[in-house]
Amino acid sequence: MDVKVPVITDKVAPAKIHQFIAEQLLDLAVQGKVLSVLVDKSAYLVTLSLPEHGVASRHLSAYDVGRSLRGDRDALAVIRADLLRGTPAGVREAAPATHA
Repeated sequence: MDVKVPVITDKVAPAKIHQFIAEQLLDLAVQGKVLSVLVDKSAYLVTLSLPEHGVASRHLSAYDVGRSLRGDRDALAVIRADLLRGTPAGVREAAPATHA
């Protein structure tokens, strides 16, 4: 009897997305590192290393990330809010967006 086990593979996001998220952390003055960015259907699964918080995961909308890369300030605000969720930097004012 054959037993089929679903295999879940991790698809790594393009380097451009990884770099974009790392730039947002710098712009937001968040002392942390992007450990990985994986693609899952319509979201990017971001794993961050945050001081005093350890490893944290964030689900970022692929739609909002794409719009942010094209200069949509509203989408960028959503992405930044998601990245700041639960961090001490969440109470500080963010630097102006560097992507136009």
